[in-house]
Amino acid sequence: MTTTKEKVLAFIQEAYPEPISGQLICDKLTISRTAVWKAIQSLKEEGYDIHSQGKSGYYFTQPPVSKVAISAQLNTKFIGKHLTVLPTISSTNTVAKQLADVTPIDGNVLIAEEQIGARGRLGRTWNSTKGKSVALSITLTPSISPTNASLITQIVAAAFVLASEPILPVKIKWPNDIVVNGQKLCGILTEMSAELTEIHYVVVGIGINTNLDITDFSDELQKKATSFALQLGQKIDPNQLISAFLNQFEHLYQEFIETGSTEKFLTICREHSAVIGKDIHVISSKETRQAQAITIDNAGQLIVKFNGDTESTPLLAGEISIRGLNGYI
Repeated sequence: MTTTKEKVLAFIQEAYPEPISGQLICDKLTISRTAVWKAIQSLKEEGYDIHSQGKSGYYFTQPPVSKVAISAQLNTKFIGKHLTVLPTISSTNTVAKQLADVTPIDGNVLIAEEQIGARGRLGRTWNSTKGKSVALSITLTPSISPTNASLITQIVAAAFVLASEPILPVKIKWPNDIVVNGQKLCGILTEMSAELTEIHYVVVGIGINTNLDITDFSDELQKKATSFALQLGQKIDPNQLISAFLNQFEHLYQEFIETGSTEKFLTICREHSAVIGKDIHVISSKETRQAQAITIDNAGQLIVKFNGDTESTPLLAGEISIRGLNGYI
């Protein structure tokens, strides 16, 4: 059941970028101005960045992530049917795992506009700026071997390529980064709870730089990272992108789970690869070696030929990172 507070929030989100008057909200919901004011104060306490402008009313300064708007654009069977949107969170993956430890819900989606304790792959941090980025985690309970769980990362990457194509063509830096013009746009982190032969649940998270400005990045990251807004020269609607991604993800994921075939999503990963055909650095905990990226095989492994070797070598994502010879990629 939708609460009065949630209805008030939805009205302000739907009005973006224009303000909506408190009186109009009162009229639409047939509640008092005091009830509207209390709802606004409660939303602010929860972390929603709602502003007020005299008699004009209440508004957001950045395109808001809206549960109502996302749900309206979903055509999924189970992905996002349980959907939670929060203004601020420690980490969507961390909270999704905590929830799944109690009751794993297949297709549960948790979204936040700000993370303050996020983790990236190999222990790196991946925090975000409120209202200018999106953190999204999906809980899954697939009946597949734990050894195949890493393929879900590449399903996410392929789904994001398809979802973003009408807005901004992007490429995949194997195995878990989305890049454009050699700069990182999104990062993917897949985590699993499993026994030797059985998966309890998988939580796959993606952090998306939607409307970040250049000043939102540190000096070090300005050359390595980017956002949709920086690439397009204008802000984007995060709800359209999120719903398109969830729709594409369910389609690719279900086909894999039902048939076991990797062909469709790995073909997308190959065709939109940022590394295949390039000379790269392969970085492990022990050493950094130069190689040429040849292809991605049907198991999702990156096939490379190290300098000086006559035979090619498959790489597992695991503890391996790759970089371009003269930059991020």
